[in-house]
Amino acid sequence: MALGLEPLRLVDVSTVGWAANEATRFLSPLGDRWNHVQGVVTKAHEVASVVAEVDAPVLIASAYLHDVGWAPQLMETEFHPIDGARWLRRLGYLRIAALVAHHSGARFEAALRGLATEIGEFEYEESVVADGLTYCDLTTGPKGQRVSFEERCADIRHRYGETHVAAIALDHASPTLLGAVHRTERRMQGRGGPGLIRT
Repeated sequence: MALGLEPLRLVDVSTVGWAANEATRFLSPLGDRWNHVQGVVTKAHEVASVVAEVDAPVLIASAYLHDVGWAPQLMETEFHPIDGARWLRRLGYLRIAALVAHHSGARFEAALRGLATEIGEFEYEESVVADGLTYCDLTTGPKGQRVSFEERCADIRHRYGETHVAAIALDHASPTLLGAVHRTERRMQGRGGPGLIRT
């Protein structure tokens, strides 16, 4: 629950360009996974208006890299938040690594997978940035389209099945995730942003 995590590498506007290049390299061969990431990044640029200026590059870089652990070259545990976070940690991007590790309530699924110790390697941040990353991920569909939180959850349950660990974890995490979505929606509405798209 710590704020202000200090990365070994400075995160600034140049980091966003690096993150975009790395995401393209690792994820563009993965079809809809890449389409989803691009949609998340589009949302992150919108949400960046409600985070501190210094944190905007952190949010956008994290959006580019939140699913990088799906890349076959990076798989260690076969749980993408941890695998992506470990790669980022090796490169010195500690805060982005922690945000990626814990995005969208990953700790709930990690516990069910027996990976609580592994995800515990990364500090859990409660912040506008963490809320924003979860909002962007959970209001973007698998093809990059804008969806509501409810539609995103329904799609996950449909694709994986109600008994899959991802669906069970989603049930456990839903109140936490919905809180992040609603907080971000309120912040964006307060700034005149689009808020949550309801269809």
